[in-house]
Amino acid sequence: MRRMHHFAAALIAFLCIAMDAGAHTRSESYSHWHQSDTAITGTITIPLREVMLLYQTGDSDSPPGDLFRDELIAKTRISSAAGVCGPSAVNILQAASGFVRVEMQFDCGATTATAIHYRALFDAAPSHVHYAKLHRDGLRFETLITDTSDTWNIGDIGDNGSYSFWSFLAIGIGHISGGIDHIAFLIGMLLIAGSIGRSIIAVTGFTLGHSVSLAAAVLGYVHADSTLVEAFIGFTVALVAVEYFLLRKRSATTLAVSSMVGAWAIGLLALTLDLIPVRAMLVYFGFGVFAFCYLLAANKLERKDASRASALLFVATTCFGLVHGFGFAGFLMETGMLGTSLFIPLLGFNLGVEVGQLILVAIALAIAYMLRDKVPHAATPMLAASLCGIGVYWFVGRTLI
Repeated sequence: MRRMHHFAAALIAFLCIAMDAGAHTRSESYSHWHQSDTAITGTITIPLREVMLLYQTGDSDSPPGDLFRDELIAKTRISSAAGVCGPSAVNILQAASGFVRVEMQFDCGATTATAIHYRALFDAAPSHVHYAKLHRDGLRFETLITDTSDTWNIGDIGDNGSYSFWSFLAIGIGHISGGIDHIAFLIGMLLIAGSIGRSIIAVTGFTLGHSVSLAAAVLGYVHADSTLVEAFIGFTVALVAVEYFLLRKRSATTLAVSSMVGAWAIGLLALTLDLIPVRAMLVYFGFGVFAFCYLLAANKLERKDASRASALLFVATTCFGLVHGFGFAGFLMETGMLGTSLFIPLLGFNLGVEVGQLILVAIALAIAYMLRDKVPHAATPMLAASLCGIGVYWFVGRTLI
């Protein structure tokens, strides 16, 4: 009982620390620019959660779509040889759940646009990254716009600007390296693995899971709600952290029931507040039942049958990988980087995710090996507790906000 009290105290403390965790998740937006001889039209897509950052820097009470539209008008400029191109129309478009999309049209008169200057959201989030793609004469070009590199000289683009396998590979590596929630899950997964052999099993299962769901989503076989996916990525982080403590207890019933009831309670609260549809409640119910069954089985097998425990770890990390794969797919599809051939972007992006994942795992294992005799015994439980707190915060916040 004393251990549970210590765990609860640590969890509460790290829940408070986790209040700022969401701010460190990679901040991204995407755009397509279609250029003609005298005009250029851009369609900008951004996750709704990123637009919320704009409310922190001003006193506007406008709807998110209007707020982001005004931000774009103030922070986007198109230039040509004759000067600045005037915006001829700015429209808020229909977007997928959890996203805001705005179309901007610019008239450059008798000249052709030569530069795109884009600073939307950088004042609110200096670490924001914007992926921009240009369509011109059937060719496709892309760039990465950041706070320190906010002007794209499209007049100087040659034929070497089109996407390649290596472009998608780099994007995949960059995506997982900047995704704090995915990194947190990998750390939690290594904590419950406990050895090099079981770590390989866990990573293999996770890789299989997210590869399947990434391919299924991008190829159009499965459509997942991005808001639910992001929420349950947080739930998986919390769940593996809970499992770390559960594997060291003889009785797992309390933690298993608490995990199940917690998932149901958050789902019911979101349903009551009309934040999710009724059918989405089935997802919360299903994840709650899965957490209950998985935690009880993991606790029992860990003490009685090591080989079956490893098999369960493989199955569970595959299931977790399915959830994270939908998150990867949402990123890739919303960038609009798929083109007419799905093979190259899908293969490159997925391999990039794998490379980034293996690099992170290797770094984590190396650090754990070097510090194995130099850190207090309580450091690992504290790390698990912090992961649990952050995961719960993500799960609740992404469901209710």
